[in-house]
Amino acid sequence: MSQSPTSRTLEKGLFGMALPLLGEYVLNMSVPVIDALYLSRISDQAAAAVGAVTPWFAMAITLFSATGIAGASLASQYMGKKNYPRANLMLAGLVIIGMMTSLLAGCFFWFQAGDIGHWMGLPEEMATIAGSYLVIAGSGVGLMGFRMMLGNMCNSYGQAQWNTLSVALMFLVKIVGNSIVVFGWFGVEPMGVQGVALVSIVAWSLALVLNLLALLLVIKVRLPLMDALRQPALSLKPILRIAVPSSLEPFSFQSFMMVLSVLVVGFGEHAIAARVYTLNIYSYCIMFLVSIGVANTMLITQLAGAGRFEECRQQMVQGIRWALGIVIGMVLVILLLHRWLLGLFTQEQAILTMGLGVCLIHTFQEPMRAVNIIAGNVLRGCGDAVFVTATAIGVTWFISAPLAYVVASYTDFGLYGVLSVALLDETLRGQVNWRRWQSGRWMRKLAQD
Repeated sequence: MSQSPTSRTLEKGLFGMALPLLGEYVLNMSVPVIDALYLSRISDQAAAAVGAVTPWFAMAITLFSATGIAGASLASQYMGKKNYPRANLMLAGLVIIGMMTSLLAGCFFWFQAGDIGHWMGLPEEMATIAGSYLVIAGSGVGLMGFRMMLGNMCNSYGQAQWNTLSVALMFLVKIVGNSIVVFGWFGVEPMGVQGVALVSIVAWSLALVLNLLALLLVIKVRLPLMDALRQPALSLKPILRIAVPSSLEPFSFQSFMMVLSVLVVGFGEHAIAARVYTLNIYSYCIMFLVSIGVANTMLITQLAGAGRFEECRQQMVQGIRWALGIVIGMVLVILLLHRWLLGLFTQEQAILTMGLGVCLIHTFQEPMRAVNIIAGNVLRGCGDAVFVTATAIGVTWFISAPLAYVVASYTDFGLYGVLSVALLDETLRGQVNWRRWQSGRWMRKLAQD
């Protein structure tokens, strides 16, 4: 990276940043949906088994995402201060940490893949299916993680279109590759669940290479990696100070989702499948929220780094309004079309019937998630990650998790009761984060020169 590149983030504004991010997230979050569609063609059992263990993937992705956003947010703050050498150092530290976390995640899945299904309480046959998928796809999840790190570097310089292109490549490879290994295109022997996992490895690898080439050849990133290794207090420690508590909060949430998955297992295979399929549908709401959230965070961190706090407040209001407007429209459309959408995955009537109740809960949950994502991301990006983490863990593990257990074990509300607790959890955490933003205490946590 040159010593004085100029950031185009503020020039682009919320939608200038969010639209290419949205393209990336639409394609990125369509990948697991595509996998679910292909796995459902093998069997509802295969789709439910892999879907039941995806919270473990989500925990790994959470670690990558938190680290990437932390490094990119710090770099953005220094860009706002016109301190580009220090921004370079932050991004170099991000690459180093990204390599380490990607390697650790891959090793974990390689050694533990066979046990995870049993930890989730899945029936033996479903646990075996899940293990055969995880040992391959899980071992290579670090490729996805490192691609995400490189993508955050592109975002820092307003070059999010390269992320969209890399994820588009991944999406295309997944469609063609899954068709080959599931349907036996081009005379290839169908490979089932293991084949879908292998296609994931190929797709992640090609997407990573494209991001890397864009950074080196187009954006011309030149990172002071040796300087970052020699000065960990300046390059690694600031990122970890935000990333560790930032990852603990979503890590805690994904652990809670795992607890809910275990509780849902007790309601039978139809309940598992209904939850997995509806989560895939509502992932499109989440991708809109994440794209607006990341763009909003990049804008506010640069404005905050420049000391333009009134503009920070105006930007936050704009981000919240657009996030709520978009997600409310989406959940209403999904509710109206829920049976047709679920029918893309299955024709099992018991699953389709359960789907209506699950969709009704999500209709209220997603707007609450919007507030939580927008406010929480900005607080973390501005350095207030400890507060977000502490309050989220408190709400989730002292209120939501015990309540979910009680509802599952001592009431007849079943799947709907457990998912209603997730709605309560999202609502409480969103309100806490929004009030923290309004208080202005986050300003004390900004990076110092």
